[in-house]
Amino acid sequence: MTRSARTSALAILLTIAFAALVYAQQPVAPAAAPKEQSITLWGLWKTGGWAMYPIALLSIAGTALTVFGFLFTREVKMVQSSLVPVLQSQISSLDFRGASANCVANPGVLTNIVNAGLLRLSDGITDVTILEKAMEEAALEENTNGLRPISYLSIIASVAPMFGLLGTVSGMIKAFQKIGLGAMGSPERLANDIGEAMITTAFGLIVGIPFMFFYFYLKSRFQGNMARIGRLAGNLSHHLSAIFDRLRNGELPLDKVTLPDLTAPMPAAQPVTAPSAVSTPS
Repeated sequence: MTRSARTSALAILLTIAFAALVYAQQPVAPAAAPKEQSITLWGLWKTGGWAMYPIALLSIAGTALTVFGFLFTREVKMVQSSLVPVLQSQISSLDFRGASANCVANPGVLTNIVNAGLLRLSDGITDVTILEKAMEEAALEENTNGLRPISYLSIIASVAPMFGLLGTVSGMIKAFQKIGLGAMGSPERLANDIGEAMITTAFGLIVGIPFMFFYFYLKSRFQGNMARIGRLAGNLSHHLSAIFDRLRNGELPLDKVTLPDLTAPMPAAQPVTAPSAVSTPS
C-alpha cells in the first residue's frame, strides 16, 4: 500500500471515529410521556361504582334536613317572643279564650306549650301546678318532635362513611381477585378497583363530616331556644298564678273571665302588634 493510500485510509478512520464520538455525545430524545387524563366528577362517579348511589342519596337527604333544621330553629319560629306581651295582656284581661285562640292562630313551640296549659282551664281548673304540669308535658313532646329530624343528621353523618368503607372493601376484594388471576404485573388492570376503594372512602367522608358539624350546631341551637322558651313559659305561668290569686281574693271580677271551649270553634285571634292593640272583653 502506497503512502498516499495509507494516509487516505487513516483519514477515513479518523472521520468515522469523530462522527461516532459526536453522535454518542448527543442527548437521547426522551420517550413520549403518557398523556395526563383530566379528572372529572362523572369520571370519579363511574370509578366509585355502586357505593356512590347510596352516598348520593344520603347527601340529598342530609341537605334537605339541614335546610329544614335552619328554618325550624329560627327564633321567630320557636321562641315567638313577640307574642309574649300580647298573651300577658290577654291573661291580665281575663280573656283566656282569646289567649288560647291566639296560640292556635300562631302555631309554634312556645304557643303550643302555653296553649296546653290554657286548655286545662276549660275544665274550670285554676290550680297553677296542674297547668304547669300540662305545659311540662307539652314541652317534652315539643322537644322530642323537634329533635327528631335533627337527630337524623347524626345518622346520615355516621352511615355515609360506612358506605364509603364498604365500597373500599368491595374495591379491594376485586383487586385481590385480579392479582390472584395473574394481574400483578399489569397495574392498569388494578387501577379501577383501587380507584373504587379510594374514591368511595373520600366521598363518604366528604358527605359525613359536614353533616356531623350541622347536627351538633342545630342541636345546640335548638336546645338554646328551648331554654329561652322554658323561661318565657315560666314567666307566663307566674303571671297566671298572680291572676288566680287576685280572682280568689275578689280583686278581679269573675264575670269577665272567658275560658277556652274545647267544643266551640275558637274565635279569631287578636292581631299580634302590641299590647295596646288587644281590646279588653266587656
